[in-house]
Amino acid sequence: MHTDGFDLDGESFENGRWVSDKYWVSHFNYDREVLSRLHFPDEVVFHDVTLRDGEQTPGVVFRKNEKVEIARRLDEVGVQRIEAGMPVVSREDFEAVHEIAHLGLRAKVIAFSRMLREDVDAALRADVSGVITEAPVGIPKLRQFGWTYDQVVEKSIDVVEYAKEHGLWVALFGVDTTRADPEFLIRLFREVDAAAHHDSVVLADTFGCTSPEAYGKLVSVIRRSIPQTLEVHTHNDFGLAVATAISGLANGASVVHTSVNGLGERAGNASFEEVALALRLLYGVKVNVKFEALKELSEVVQRYSGVRLAQNKPVVGERVFTREAGISIAGWVKYHLGSESYLPEMVGNRHGVFLGKKSGLHTIEWKLGELGISATKEQMEEILEKVKTRAEEKKSNLTDEEFLEIVRSVIK
Repeated sequence: MHTDGFDLDGESFENGRWVSDKYWVSHFNYDREVLSRLHFPDEVVFHDVTLRDGEQTPGVVFRKNEKVEIARRLDEVGVQRIEAGMPVVSREDFEAVHEIAHLGLRAKVIAFSRMLREDVDAALRADVSGVITEAPVGIPKLRQFGWTYDQVVEKSIDVVEYAKEHGLWVALFGVDTTRADPEFLIRLFREVDAAAHHDSVVLADTFGCTSPEAYGKLVSVIRRSIPQTLEVHTHNDFGLAVATAISGLANGASVVHTSVNGLGERAGNASFEEVALALRLLYGVKVNVKFEALKELSEVVQRYSGVRLAQNKPVVGERVFTREAGISIAGWVKYHLGSESYLPEMVGNRHGVFLGKKSGLHTIEWKLGELGISATKEQMEEILEKVKTRAEEKKSNLTDEEFLEIVRSVIK
């Protein structure tokens, strides 16, 4: 279908890849010219960092049994790789990584290490299948470490070679990649490859300070320069971690690092649930994720981390599918997808209706129906007036108990 400069490849507005009985996103996403600029892999690999980077959220401590349960749930939801932690952090962390490595998961279990042989030794004792080892590469980070470029190359070769000699899969993680000299990055990756043959490269926007467009170009430049698998690791300091991660995937990376609920240092990492759903619905990318389990996974991580999400957090927020305004509910009850781009049950979430100052008759009717109560129009009008008054007095919405109290006072 061609119209006003848009080419939808023969599909109509109402029955294209952007529509189903569970979602209806913008057809402009699937314009032929838009899609021609994107080069996603055939399948995106999700590398979860909740148990390592997510635990670095200030105040968060996961106990061993909690890490094990989260790992099981990540595996069940379809995550292909789990970064189980840093075995050298503590005895309990080592035991957690070791147990996760022996759960028989489909997901590949990875440990994180510094540029030290002792960290690799701890990973070997934990029986993981691979390590991600971090090397400072950003100019500010090197200034902080006091390392020269030659030292980074030398240390990287030593640790990667040591890990490979001991049979581990190895990814070289560039700390502060987005503030690095690109010529040094290419030199580092090539020299480590020649001497030690690492398997993968992680381009980390460690401080969330690059635009999605700039990050996409960086990934494409590195993609043309080295043969290894490219992985993207982005932070949310400017609220762009998800967009930046997707830009990296669209420009040559095939692995994305995410955390459940976006947990992580400072503003957090790219949110697993947001990246997965955006890739599937907005870009039509193959994503082997059990979407209906996302809300439950989110709740488990909230409980164990103690970090409560904003109620309007995309995908898994407690009230992201909740409405209060009467005019909004009036349209929503007729056709849900006229008021939202995807249905909550797709991600294991649920609809809700708030009773408050902005409620209307449709709100009252819906809530009474949910509670199995019948009322006349006159009774609903009286209930509505009382609901509005009570909500203004308490400067908040009404609970079900408060609503029932009002209903009982009207319907004798």
